[in-house]
Amino acid sequence: MELFQLKYFMAVAQYQHMTKAAESLHIAQPAVSQAIRHLEEELQVTLFDRENRHISLNDCGRLLQKRLAPVLSALDAIPEELKEATEEYQSTIRLNLRSAASLITNCIIAYRDIHPEVKFKLSQKRTDLVADYYISAIAWNEELEPNQELLFTEDFYMAVPADSQFAKDSAVRLEDTYNSPYISLESGRPVRAICDQFCQETGFDPHIVYESDNPESVRNLIAAGLGIGFWPQYSWERPDDDRVRLLPIESPVGRRKIVVTMSQSGRDNPAVQEFHRYVKNWLIKNNVSQSEE
Repeated sequence: MELFQLKYFMAVAQYQHMTKAAESLHIAQPAVSQAIRHLEEELQVTLFDRENRHISLNDCGRLLQKRLAPVLSALDAIPEELKEATEEYQSTIRLNLRSAASLITNCIIAYRDIHPEVKFKLSQKRTDLVADYYISAIAWNEELEPNQELLFTEDFYMAVPADSQFAKDSAVRLEDTYNSPYISLESGRPVRAICDQFCQETGFDPHIVYESDNPESVRNLIAAGLGIGFWPQYSWERPDDDRVRLLPIESPVGRRKIVVTMSQSGRDNPAVQEFHRYVKNWLIKNNVSQSEE
């Protein structure tokens, strides 16, 4: 049976009259009569009692009408539901923030002030591959892949307790920290891999005594005097704590690139493209360096 046959049947069942049903469907009456006849042949039952030129639903017809009503109603709702789903998709931006989460979150807050209709779904999980917009970090000397775009570059500071041996210095040499206990983000995070690489290129593996999954914990552990740690220039908010000092690293200079990758869904979504333009302008406005020099 065809969908149009079922819709014709429902119209005839409503009006109990072939001509009126045809008029409501804006088709010729013979087409309706033929469709009903073919439907009855396929179902091998009669759906209407016919007497002279009058028709009325019989028991089989009433049963079919009862079963079809919710089905056809659901089918009729599909176009509007799909439209709403498309609008919802186009106004939702899925972000995977593997790096610079604090900074980009501040950018999102500012963006939402002027675009409250846009929704964000945020994730920091490495395994979350369903996103429109990925922000991560690569080493300073690493080349960008064809699908990556540089957002900004940033130096690393060394965060030290206010009472540490380094606190009175204006800067620190990385090689002088080889014996110091380090506090770091957990393995698998881009910042961890880059900072480990800095140390290894200087000639030592960092002595990591504490690992955490968020910068605030790193700051608190450093403030408690339990060790030192790398601190990105822009990506993490500067510690509002007089128990922690941030010192430039003068030899070698620790630096990384923050890059964005857009999936095909992101490139096709106007909301994602608009947000990307805003991010770049917001970074400039907030004096976040975009230079590769």
